[in-house]
Amino acid sequence: MKNNKAALLLWASHGFYIIFLPVWFMFFGLTVMGQDENAQAGNIAGVITEYAIGAYPVILLIVIAISWSSYHKRNWKKMILTNVIPLLWIAPILLTFLFANLV
Repeated sequence: MKNNKAALLLWASHGFYIIFLPVWFMFFGLTVMGQDENAQAGNIAGVITEYAIGAYPVILLIVIAISWSSYHKRNWKKMILTNVIPLLWIAPILLTFLFANLV
């Protein structure tokens, strides 16, 4: 291994992202059910939101590939920056669940 701390960071974060997939799937299902009429009404913002939320697994696979590629090329900055991208999906979902449980 080139850098044990960086490898541990990648394994831990990617493990968390993969474990988070069932939570994302539930959230995505609720989003699709809640915005079913958007496609029929022609609401483009709702459709874009559904596609953006639904892109998490695809983005996750791309991020994992780019992060490990950057790790092997010893490009640490690129590795860390790309590894943070899935948090754009995880943080709002976690904040939604925290807010729903606190109120």
